[in-house]
Amino acid sequence: MIRKKKLTLVMVLALAVMVAFAFGACGGGASEEPAAEEPAAEEPAAEEPAAEEPATEEAAAEAPAAGKVTIAMLPKFKGENYFDACKIGAEEAIEELKSEGADVELLYDGPPQNDATNQNQVSILEGWIAQGVNAILVSPNDPTAIAPTLKKAQEAGIKVLTFDADADPDARDLFINQGTAEAIVNGMVKAVSDTMIEKGYGPDKGINIAIVSSAKTDANQQAWLEALKAQIATDEYNWLTIANEETDVYYPGPDETETQKQSGTLISRMGEGADQIQAAIGLTSMATPALGAQYESAASKPDATKVTMTGLATPNALKDYIKNDENPLDTGVLWNCMDLGYLSVEAAYQYATGTITPESTTMTTSRLGEREIADKTILLGDALIFDKNNVDQFDY
Repeated sequence: MIRKKKLTLVMVLALAVMVAFAFGACGGGASEEPAAEEPAAEEPAAEEPAAEEPATEEAAAEAPAAGKVTIAMLPKFKGENYFDACKIGAEEAIEELKSEGADVELLYDGPPQNDATNQNQVSILEGWIAQGVNAILVSPNDPTAIAPTLKKAQEAGIKVLTFDADADPDARDLFINQGTAEAIVNGMVKAVSDTMIEKGYGPDKGINIAIVSSAKTDANQQAWLEALKAQIATDEYNWLTIANEETDVYYPGPDETETQKQSGTLISRMGEGADQIQAAIGLTSMATPALGAQYESAASKPDATKVTMTGLATPNALKDYIKNDENPLDTGVLWNCMDLGYLSVEAAYQYATGTITPESTTMTTSRLGEREIADKTILLGDALIFDKNNVDQFDY
């Protein structure tokens, strides 16, 4: 009986051990299973860098073309053939850049001819600064007065370039110069000298010169006047004289009506006498054709074979006067205005996109080839003299 009870007890103990082992095995499996699955749960975190890669690659791909390059061009005034020709060249540069795959646009605006003031230029610039254009091209009416606004544009991250006329050098990044003052003036003085020698004047029979300029604040005209005075002081041209700068240099400003009026006054003073004017020079593209027009409308005209007129203007603006043998506007002097507009836009685009930098010494365009950059200035080229023999070769 006792043996039977002992056997029963052993069996009960064995069964208890088996049950305990079974529960222990089940409990251990349940607690370790999540731990075993943890790596799977963490897989998304491990894949996060891969998930970010497409966004990074997309940003890198879009960076060069993050936005359209907008170039804003501001002439001294609108509606005049000189700046109209510059605009044509600017538009040609834009089309060329687009054909090469560039995303670029041109904004063009300026004050009217009869109200070409610094304040009107500033108002236009303020709008472009607020708009956040990439580059501004400006031909200032007043280089010093406009400087604070140009500096404001620079502080806003806008590239500032001048063309045709410069501003204070510390208020712009580059100046696209159509020609040096010496080269431009040399063309005008040579044109006067050659023509007047043909008309019987020379070192033994000097002539008086008068000038129609713009405003006294205009940087270009003042530089050209100083260069002209230096040129006629040389031995070669000292028979050309500005007898009285106070009376013989006219400053009508950029107003066309006043330019016509003062040009007419000058025509009335022209003639053969020692106290008269034998050569008139227009220093603006408005003044030179005004001289031609005022001569034709004058009631009393000086003898066209004894006087001459020349100056800066486009060939088309002077063509009718130059081809008229009864009008003494014998020659014109200029540069290729369309090339000036083209080069200006190309420089603005290249500077805005980093193709050229403040350290660059040259720039290259498809149309004009290589141009030197020196003292933050890009020079277009030499001046052009046109007369009745070649004026028809130009159409601008």
